Amino acid sequence: MYNSGWCWFQDPRAIIHNGKLLIGGVAGNGRGDAAVGVYDLKADALLGRTTVHDQFDHDDHNSPVFYARPDGSVLTVYARHSTENIHYYRISEKSDYLNWGEEQTVEYSDAVTYMNLYHLSADDKLYNFYRGIDWNPTMVVSTDHGATWGKEQHFIQNEVEGRHRPYTRYTSNGKDTIGISFTDAHPRDYGTSIYYAEFRNGNFYLADGTFIKNLNEDGPLKPSEAEKIFAGGGGGFRGHKLSAEKSAWTSSVAIDSMGHPHIAYSLYLSNTDQRYRIASWDGSQWIDREVAFAGTRLYEREASYTGLITLDPTDPSNVVISTDVDPNSGEPLGGKHQIFKARIADTDTTNNVDWQRISFDDKRHNIRPMVVSEGDTKLILWSRGQFNTYTNYYLDTVGVDVSAQ
Repeated sequence: MYNSGWCWFQDPRAIIHNGKLLIGGVAGNGRGDAAVGVYDLKADALLGRTTVHDQFDHDDHNSPVFYARPDGSVLTVYARHSTENIHYYRISEKSDYLNWGEEQTVEYSDAVTYMNLYHLSADDKLYNFYRGIDWNPTMVVSTDHGATWGKEQHFIQNEVEGRHRPYTRYTSNGKDTIGISFTDAHPRDYGTSIYYAEFRNGNFYLADGTFIKNLNEDGPLKPSEAEKIFAGGGGGFRGHKLSAEKSAWTSSVAIDSMGHPHIAYSLYLSNTDQRYRIASWDGSQWIDREVAFAGTRLYEREASYTGLITLDPTDPSNVVISTDVDPNSGEPLGGKHQIFKARIADTDTTNNVDWQRISFDDKRHNIRPMVVSEGDTKLILWSRGQFNTYTNYYLDTVGVDVSAQ
């Protein structure tokens, strides 16, 4: 899909449904439209690109996300980057994902951003997690697959002194559990740690099933109540060109077939030295280790922006990264980020992971990968092109088929 940037704090930005690949993105130039591209995987052909909201601010934080509804149609949800208290949504035709129904809106008490859609079969509810109340993670639920929405709930509460925003990544087992990986703040403002908790039946739990609290009765989860997976530096703001010392940023989280969570995140050491780490729960303990050199920051004012690390949602041992250095040695690759993949066991570290390079465009950045699958079909997608800032970019979504690998 051409001219389609995305951030990484909203999901799923792409899905495969009925043999069609749907991709969401926001144009980094032109009219800045929020758009959906549709690709026919069997015919190996792009069916087209359609605009769901024109002039949507040239901001990759505003990317549409998707949910495949039981009747064959698809829901898309999207919001601006904390400039409105509205989330927008449309529902497609059942067999034509280039044609969408009338745009509808939901209004909230505070400005919102970062839509994340997860359906749990046990209660047949669709959850939308986003940044909302007090600049904190917030939740709203639909009981009719996104046709209407309920009342917003404060989901995670900041504990760092001042007005800070925990950054959150979500996953689910599709049945009854939402996995949550989050920080205490933005890594530029605070030496952030990485936390984990699970949300199930209205309750928060640790990875071993220990009960923490009930959302309705006890209020939103606080970082101090969750499991601290990685302890950040805890220091404060050092200027717009740096992140706080020893600050981590959550990148991806997935639950394996045994119900064990895995968290992929980046660790900031300096503007030119960042690392990728994975923390895996083995049923009795967390195994946290470094797995790759992440290279340099993407641009000056976001010192913790990396190319990203992502986990395969159906098999977290499949890992994909973007880096502008050799992931094993840290040696520069020539200035542009490239995509690598590997299989990583719980005990593997940077010293013994076998990274395989899968992008070979030395003139453009290859960043922000994700893994999308349906049945036996599995794709690695990423953004390729020019990236100057989150509001100044020209990126195309490209990918490779790794179904047989």
